[in-house]
Amino acid sequence: MAELFEHQKSGIEFLKKTGKAILADEMGLGKTRQAIIAAKEAGVGALIVCPASLKINWLREIKTVYPDDNVHIISRHDEGISDREKWIIINYDILGKELGTIEMLIENHWIDTLILDEAHYIKGKSIRAACIVGGKANGSIKYGGIADKMKQVYCLTGTPLLNRPIEMFNLLRAIGHPMGRVRTNFARQFCGAFLQTINTRHGVIRFMNEKGATNLDQLRSEIKDCLLRRKKSEVLNLPAKIISTMECEMTPEWQKTYDTAWDAYLAFLEANPMPEKNIDNIIMARQLVEIQKLKQVCSQAKVARIASDIENAVEQDEKVIVFSQYTETIKQISEKLTAGKIKNVTLTGADNMNERQKAVDGFQNDEDTKVFIANIKAGGVGINLTAAGIVMFADMDWSPEIHRQAEDRAHRIGQEGTVNVYYYICPGTIEDDIINTLNEKKHVMDQILEGNEDRLKNETMKSFFLKLVAKKTGDN
Repeated sequence: MAELFEHQKSGIEFLKKTGKAILADEMGLGKTRQAIIAAKEAGVGALIVCPASLKINWLREIKTVYPDDNVHIISRHDEGISDREKWIIINYDILGKELGTIEMLIENHWIDTLILDEAHYIKGKSIRAACIVGGKANGSIKYGGIADKMKQVYCLTGTPLLNRPIEMFNLLRAIGHPMGRVRTNFARQFCGAFLQTINTRHGVIRFMNEKGATNLDQLRSEIKDCLLRRKKSEVLNLPAKIISTMECEMTPEWQKTYDTAWDAYLAFLEANPMPEKNIDNIIMARQLVEIQKLKQVCSQAKVARIASDIENAVEQDEKVIVFSQYTETIKQISEKLTAGKIKNVTLTGADNMNERQKAVDGFQNDEDTKVFIANIKAGGVGINLTAAGIVMFADMDWSPEIHRQAEDRAHRIGQEGTVNVYYYICPGTIEDDIINTLNEKKHVMDQILEGNEDRLKNETMKSFFLKLVAKKTGDN
């Protein structure tokens, strides 16, 4: 096992001392190893809950640290667990179906530690969150939270909140923090929550609007004793990460396609005018569908430029990661590179656990495999891609933390060179507006986690659409 860094040693002691805590180190600082060692030294056995794509990663990491320990990965066709297996790994997707097994492990004192990897997966009111912290999911099913039954709970995430303070609530609830007891109180104090009323054809709907961000300095102060966050720039002497924006002019053909899509969006707005208030989830979902059409045109319009830039990078003996939200963009970039005899691998949400690991291993270990092309959600978390010195984004997600996570697949422990990150943008399109939204969201998250003193405003999707509509309809 490699020698631990000083920040990892202090992180292990923090987890052991605190017992139930959030480890929110920046991506690439070795949260997995810190949690494994702390769990081994503090408990009798651990349940690790993670995305399906990361189960093999956890198995390998445990075996690296403790090669003689028995590890069991729970699958959909599980054959049972023995008391010899002190490390149990399960993915969030099947957690609800395996609650009986997990409760048996706890009752028999085979496990007393819960590790939640990518813990922001429990941010909402889903079944996976209900399994961890208790409460109702989908309006009818009630689960007992397993976090309360554990001696240690370690929430691991480089992104404890993706968009709003309310996303921190379930993490605090999982570790038994007083701020995580009553969601309504938390929402009113730190999210400016209020009772919103919407009149629909089926009647009046009332719900708590929790999308705001208020009293952020107080929130940061309240959680400082249970949350540990270090930045790479503070604890490691890593090479630089240089972020650049690459403007990519559309060809006349793609500009025509975009203009047609924009006209269709304006027609949609005319037929479905955006109300100034009482924007419900159905309206938001329909807006997102239309916006995605515009975003996808922008993404595909950059394929030729990105493929050309990759070819230039490969000629200089660089390895490259490319992220996109769209399967078609991934496919087209891969086809262009393959036609140019540049060996590449792809990773999308359709790939199973073994296929994902094969792609990662091929890129990391095969000198001839020069390019890793991935869906930003499927390939942007939990994997090590330090063979790359260049990261490219063909398009953008709605959360800056999703981007930061993806960037840090390359900029992490083990990286020996500078990482250059390039965001490809079509100027004069909706991507200009998305950048502004992402920048404002990033400010809110930085204030909570790092104490940024700027006076900040949370940009909601509602205000994004209203600004976009006001600006663009005025232009037309």
